[in-house]
Amino acid sequence: AKIVLADAATSMLHGPECLESIKATASSVFAGNGAADNADLPRVQVPSSELDAGKPVVDILVELSFAKSKGEARRLIKGGGARVDGVKVEDEAMLLQTELLKGEKEIRVSSGKKKHGIVEMV
Repeated sequence: AKIVLADAATSMLHGPECLESIKATASSVFAGNGAADNADLPRVQVPSSELDAGKPVVDILVELSFAKSKGEARRLIKGGGARVDGVKVEDEAMLLQTELLKGEKEIRVSSGKKKHGIVEMV
């Protein structure tokens, strides 16, 4: 029943043509079905030079619209709601650096259980 309701709401909000793409993304993100399909997740592009120097996770949370301000992002981190690549962010001064990408071009940032986004190195 929940799935039928979610499908109906999604169709009304985004249109029926987007439903399959959204369902695939939701399935991979929330059910853990293999490699996650990150195509429909919100993205923020960060130059490699910024990641080499380190970009504050607080700034990334604001850029992904997971927080309206840096203060709200800090409260999210203090409350244990922010994750980078599935690992809880413990320090509000944490910097997202190139080493955290482990040779990849993107990394997942999450706010709570249902908001996910991608930081893409350009």
